[in-house]
Amino acid sequence: MPYRHPGQAFLSCYGTLQREQDVLRYVEFLRQAAGLNDDPPVDLTLIYSHFGIPTPRRAPLEEQQGILVDSSTGIILIKEDDPLVRQRFTEGHELMELLFDAQEQARRGSFLPNWSSEHKERLCDQGAADLLMPQASFVPRLHELGVSLSTGRLLAVLYQTSLLATLVRMMQYGGGEHALVLWHQALTQKEAAQKQSARTTEAQKKMRIWWSLRTRGWQSGFIPKHKSIASDSLIAKALSQGQPHHGAETVHFGWGAIQCQIEAIPLQLGNKPCVLSLLHL
Repeated sequence: MPYRHPGQAFLSCYGTLQREQDVLRYVEFLRQAAGLNDDPPVDLTLIYSHFGIPTPRRAPLEEQQGILVDSSTGIILIKEDDPLVRQRFTEGHELMELLFDAQEQARRGSFLPNWSSEHKERLCDQGAADLLMPQASFVPRLHELGVSLSTGRLLAVLYQTSLLATLVRMMQYGGGEHALVLWHQALTQKEAAQKQSARTTEAQKKMRIWWSLRTRGWQSGFIPKHKSIASDSLIAKALSQGQPHHGAETVHFGWGAIQCQIEAIPLQLGNKPCVLSLLHL
């Protein structure tokens, strides 16, 4: 089938993007056009076949996971040494990039939303998650199994997505009070500044919060970025011992402390050793 720009095809049917909900409608457009249902795993090749998009090529990319090389021909490059589940998510992201490419062409000379690059990246990631983990099939399975790392692993295998992407999706739709927290070894901004200006000796890096996500039911207070945790915590042990840890523990967040059940696993993000934890109230 000759190539047909999916973003332009969508805009020709539904008009230009006016709000974020229109981006999510594009995901349904892709799925329905290719004859896909909500059952996992989502077969992206059916979308490529329907729109005549060349199969994304694997390439030795360094700084990016994927590149939309030419929207007029649909050529996409994917980082060849990424895990296959990460490559699938990148393919979903680049399919969303085609929508914004069409929107950018349509907004020339028009007064249409001009979202920032960071905002568009978030929408592309959200669209990729919606495409690969459809809410209609994902949420019932999540509610049946409950929020946990074991559920995340099971759903990741079922939907052929990474554990991290699956857990992020889990936070979006999970019930109860749960938080997903990524920790890494880092200095405070003050310590880093002193080290850079050579006013101090080598400071000891501590396990600190890199980012966190919470379920809608979380009511146990703000989780501050960069907050450190004690070296004898389950989370710190997961990194130092290189194996999962779980159990009950009191976690201090500066404003106070909460008692929770913790599941913690070490993982590598690029060259950075980290710990991914689920906190359950």
